[in-house]
Amino acid sequence: MLTWLMIHAALATGVTHTEVTCPLDGEAIRQFHQVSTNKHGGYDSDLATYSSRGQFRTHAISTCPQDLLSLYGEDLGLEIPETVKAPLQAALARAREDLTEPDNPTVWERYGLAAVTYRALGRGPLDLAGVYLEASWTARDEAVGIYVGGLEGPRAAEVILQAGEGELAKDLTTESRKLVLYNLARVAHRTGYGVERDRYLSAFEATGSLDAAEHRAIERFRAMAHDVEPRYQRLAVAELRKALEILQIKDLPPAVTAKTQFLLADLLRRLGDNAEALHFYKLTAKQAEADPQLQDMAAFFIDKLGG
Repeated sequence: MLTWLMIHAALATGVTHTEVTCPLDGEAIRQFHQVSTNKHGGYDSDLATYSSRGQFRTHAISTCPQDLLSLYGEDLGLEIPETVKAPLQAALARAREDLTEPDNPTVWERYGLAAVTYRALGRGPLDLAGVYLEASWTARDEAVGIYVGGLEGPRAAEVILQAGEGELAKDLTTESRKLVLYNLARVAHRTGYGVERDRYLSAFEATGSLDAAEHRAIERFRAMAHDVEPRYQRLAVAELRKALEILQIKDLPPAVTAKTQFLLADLLRRLGDNAEALHFYKLTAKQAEADPQLQDMAAFFIDKLGG
């Protein structure tokens, strides 16, 4: 079995927890706290950041066992207004019906439950987009694991992918070829290059020497990349569109609008809508107040998309 299959189990971000009371059903619930981490895993174009010791976002949402109310740990002290409790419980009960295992929701499903909770509490589309975006990142984590060498955005990814093609042109052993192909699939996926990711995964599979663990890994990768992650990206896109409508009529810093436009562009690109993605990348690039990192990535993808 290839060593990359074990890397997520060997490393872990430092996390502790305390027992608190669920603000809806009164039962005990764990509130997690991050005590150590790093940024050595780099970042992706949709602003996902990575520790080389695992991602705290896996633990960031706490879910009440009875009613499934889900909140970021820092919000567990919120008081739920009496007028909100009944409709919130009803909304969570409806959401329970869509869970894979109602008594054991996955981490991305818990983010989905958090979106239900925050919507009932009156949070706006930017907040909800953030919840859905993080949900998509947890699915990506499940697919790609930890890239210990770091991956500092799309320009660095491009260098790695080009170097990888050079490696594949060499006379490699089967194990070495598998390792290169799978790592290239991981880099391509983090960068949002779906066609390239699927090509590398197919080539990995075509080596014809996969053991049971590798078969499970590739099936899991495809499930996350083709189904789970895009599902939450589409939900984030819907909220970002609503947010832009609000931002157009509110007097908020232009940098907020630029970031919203950029995130919408990047998610649309990842979902395969390059034409509309290019439109929003160009809007970001025109915003003088946009974060320089966002402007740089927008310029990169404008060039990639032929704009």
